Amino acid sequence: MAGCLLAANTLCLGQTKDTQLNAYEKAYVLSRFCTEVKYNFAFYDRLTFNWDSICVASLPALTSTASDDDFINGMQALCARLNDGHTYVFPMNNPRNPEDWIRPFPMKTKRIGDRVFVTDLYSSFLQKSGVMPGCEILEIDGENVLEYADKHIQPYLSSSTPQWTKYRPYAEFELTKDKTSKVSKIVFRDKKGKEFAVESNRHISWDSGNNSSAMSLKTLKGNVGLLKVSSFQDSDFDRSYFDKLYDDILKTDALIIDIRDNSGGNSQHADYLISHFSNQPIPQGDWSSPMYIAAHGSWNYPREWHSQTTQPIPAIQGKEIYLKPVVLLVNATTFSSAENLCVSFRGADRGKIIGSPTGGSTGNPIFIDLGGGVGCCICTKHELDAKGNEFIGIGIRPDIIVEEDADLFSKGKDNVIEKALDVLRNK
Repeated sequence: MAGCLLAANTLCLGQTKDTQLNAYEKAYVLSRFCTEVKYNFAFYDRLTFNWDSICVASLPALTSTASDDDFINGMQALCARLNDGHTYVFPMNNPRNPEDWIRPFPMKTKRIGDRVFVTDLYSSFLQKSGVMPGCEILEIDGENVLEYADKHIQPYLSSSTPQWTKYRPYAEFELTKDKTSKVSKIVFRDKKGKEFAVESNRHISWDSGNNSSAMSLKTLKGNVGLLKVSSFQDSDFDRSYFDKLYDDILKTDALIIDIRDNSGGNSQHADYLISHFSNQPIPQGDWSSPMYIAAHGSWNYPREWHSQTTQPIPAIQGKEIYLKPVVLLVNATTFSSAENLCVSFRGADRGKIIGSPTGGSTGNPIFIDLGGGVGCCICTKHELDAKGNEFIGIGIRPDIIVEEDADLFSKGKDNVIEKALDVLRNK
């Protein structure tokens, strides 16, 4: 379960407070974080550099930052050196002045190849300005959109794999986050090729747009169901709604489960979903977590581990099990508990996984209040797939590699779904 992920993705953190840390407080936050990493980080033994040396070397620059924002950016850049998508630093407080709160423009975006598109829209202002799903973003504040993300987002991004680093800055609401008062000029290109610009601060009202559930079901040609699951967060994954969809899923002759761009949430929801698709217990991967026993430390014992064999997921009781052909669609921003679904899907041997390698990061992060309005999550759990293979830091490699095609996307088509339909037809 990736419970801390929501905190990092929150549009505006709730508590309001002015902090303005002094040098001593910054030193405390830094030292606390560096120590917590040593005790809790599941991959500490795999670091190829001396963490203590890095932390000491960072002390002068971090304690002399001009603002709390600069300090947190520096802490995030330090944390990014750990190369783990579930280990990150974030501000816990909003500034007292709402103009300094961090907000995105009311739209979701996505990178496909080397192009960036709007996928969802939540603002009548943007709609009236000509923005719609499928529009391409060309520039932000005078910079090419890819260069903008490389400069302003990527250095502070915690990531386990190159594919997560490449695609996450453009996913969901990440691309346009900045202070509410910050005026930005974004250059778009619509589906007809016309370029236009929208210039605004981030006070734009979220007054319209896509209010759809995190789950949707369509029936495609040939009576093939397409189940889209965009999140496993508790606030998004409604089991009662899934149960209603499942009645219609049972009427299909084959099913595509699409978890592309699903950044995870509660892995128990992923387990609940997969339990409907196998009448046999579904294997899961084993896991381990670092332990510390003070007496053993005094005797200079090597690092110790708690290891556990995960019990198989039982088939859902009291319902018909869907045993018809199924395929699973994934991409680089399939992450965390969505990757746990990939593990159980493959463990159940239910069908082909199609798409591009996943984000390669899952585990159970511990939340720590570092003080001074700064928090962190640190990954505490090393997981394997159902066959004992590593996938953290690698990603789950699909059985059939298909990269999403930007030209087709701009025309409202989806080559990954088309490939899935071909595979199901061949079955």
